[in-house]
Amino acid sequence: MQRVLRRLSPVHFYYPQYDLGDREIYYQWALLDTHDATTDVYKHHRTLPQIQQTLLTLGAVDIRLELAGNGIEAMCRKPIQNKTD
Repeated sequence: MQRVLRRLSPVHFYYPQYDLGDREIYYQWALLDTHDATTDVYKHHRTLPQIQQTLLTLGAVDIRLELAGNGIEAMCRKPIQNKTD
């Protein structure tokens, strides 16, 4: 049954594998692991110049990019908008 469900649904569940206690803990694990397994699809691998160009296109100012941690870290600020009446 699990093989069929895995092919039809992205939800990960662990009923036979782990003795997690109550139903709520199984539910929380299912939420966490399903989210973790499906978000990798949306990761975008970009270079420093690509990220800088995207931020410039969006109007960012004070852009700082560096290769650190698990990859590229980007910091910037939104420009201050002058209110005109």
